[in-house]
Amino acid sequence: MDARRELDDHTSTFHVGSKIRLHGLINQTMNGIQGIVIGQAMHNRLGVQLRGENRQVSIRILKIRYLEGPEHNHRTLYDKVVAKAQVGIELLKKNLQSHIKKLGNEHIVTSLARCSLGKALWLSNKPLETTQAVEEFEAAILFMTQREPSHYRLCATKRVRDMALESIAQFNTPGTRSAWPYWQLPTARWQDEMKMAKLYRELLAMTDREKEATITANAMIHGLRGHGLHDFCRPIPPRIDQTTFITMVCDELETMKTKNHKTTATSPRPTSSNTKLQSSPSSAVDVI
Repeated sequence: MDARRELDDHTSTFHVGSKIRLHGLINQTMNGIQGIVIGQAMHNRLGVQLRGENRQVSIRILKIRYLEGPEHNHRTLYDKVVAKAQVGIELLKKNLQSHIKKLGNEHIVTSLARCSLGKALWLSNKPLETTQAVEEFEAAILFMTQREPSHYRLCATKRVRDMALESIAQFNTPGTRSAWPYWQLPTARWQDEMKMAKLYRELLAMTDREKEATITANAMIHGLRGHGLHDFCRPIPPRIDQTTFITMVCDELETMKTKNHKTTATSPRPTSSNTKLQSSPSSAVDVI
């Protein structure tokens, strides 16, 4: 969750908590100073808390840049989220196997371990992992209903199971896909269009091109890199208006998300911890 919050703080659209740096100020000593956005944009200005200082300032968006660098590169941060999530999931799987080996499937500790693994899988917001999460929740609910009906985790597990089922229904809704390249909730086309409209307005303000109402190809590429689209391959005209920008980017996002969704959905299904564990516990360690 810490890695995910760090990724959110470096998204390409400014929001409260976004990490930024000052750029192009007349006072050269302030250029490069880092800060955190503390207020919504008003009249093309943002409230910023400067790093290492007690003062808060109002800065024109034109003078603000996304905080970048080797450690803050969006691809680097995304890879960190994925790596930490996979490590966490594997540890929870091994923990579950250990409980099954020592206590068997019919034990409350084993069921609670299933709940923890299921929650981690569900939080991936990916179709395959969410389906596996539901299986873990169902197994835990079945045991607690039969053997521990008054356990405080039973109701909570049912609620999160239902939320996971709702996520699966979203994945099956036409036009809604996992929010590749981020581990966030699935988004529909209209949601992507809203986010890209906001990004376009910010790029206009950052490049001081509100009067022209177009951005350059370089500004578009720069903004998309911050959004995680590092390999945008469609031809880009020298000047891009808002309608063209939104259409081009959302088409690219839809292509990427659909490709990722199909790859995930058609991948060989890893052995779940509900199967084969009794005969061969060690064989259940699978990689998401």
